[in-house]
Amino acid sequence: MKRKEKETLSNMSDAELRIQASDLKKQIFQINFKRITAPVENPLVLRTARRKIAMINTWLRQRELAKSKTAEAKK
Repeated sequence: MKRKEKETLSNMSDAELRIQASDLKKQIFQINFKRITAPVENPLVLRTARRKIAMINTWLRQRELAKSKTAEAKK
């Protein structure tokens, strides 16, 4: 994944990241569905989409943990 893509994804809000992840999941589903009937033009699209979803989930989890640590520190 390109550096600019990573930076734009990391600068998105949590809601935007969740929307992006759901769009990627839909894209993966559609590609898998098409792959049953005919070969896919570019099979690397599946890999990149899965990796983007994993990266988005990682950022969401890191943010969640950071919020919980700040909440515990305030107590």
